[in-house]
Amino acid sequence: MRKKTILIPMLLVLLSFCRLSEAIAASAPPPNEPPPSVTQPSAPRPGRQPAIDVSRLENKIHALINQERRKAGLPNLAWNRALNQIARNYSRDMVRRGFFSHTDPEGRGFTERYRRGGFKCAIRTSRNTTQLGGENIAYNNLHSGTTRRNGRTTTSWNTEEKIAAAVVRQWMSSTGHRRNILTRHYRREGIGVAIGKDGKVLVTQNFC
Repeated sequence: MRKKTILIPMLLVLLSFCRLSEAIAASAPPPNEPPPSVTQPSAPRPGRQPAIDVSRLENKIHALINQERRKAGLPNLAWNRALNQIARNYSRDMVRRGFFSHTDPEGRGFTERYRRGGFKCAIRTSRNTTQLGGENIAYNNLHSGTTRRNGRTTTSWNTEEKIAAAVVRQWMSSTGHRRNILTRHYRREGIGVAIGKDGKVLVTQNFC
């Protein structure tokens, strides 16, 4: 009887500890990950995708970003050609090597890409704090899906306006990416777009 009396309190203590551990894990904030990936629609037949002007799409995204900043009472971000080229090169790299991450397969982040691109960013936000810039990434698709009727397949294509709006919505729906867009200390940005043969649109946004 004495052994049972000792075991029952021990089991209750262990059960309470497990519940406490679960509560701590559930209350922990999620990691700052890229925005959720959009649903990948059925791929269209190759060679049928519409012509997209990459520079024009970049400028449309840029305009929508500044629209969001104005809503928040912040000044517009100026377009920076060096950041634009760094961002576009990274989007092309993600397309070429088939990955989607803020770090490349070699483990390099945006600060290394700034350095390799000859761009220096050091923003003094307080006496003891200096920001080195920031980065957002997103992906979308040239097509939103396919339908087959009477033996014929029809592809629904996204316009530049729809892609730009969808990308900005993704970023504004993500805490970390929204914070980058609405950071008061940033004054410049560059947006780079690359499009894969599969119709996937990769977008990188760099700040300083």
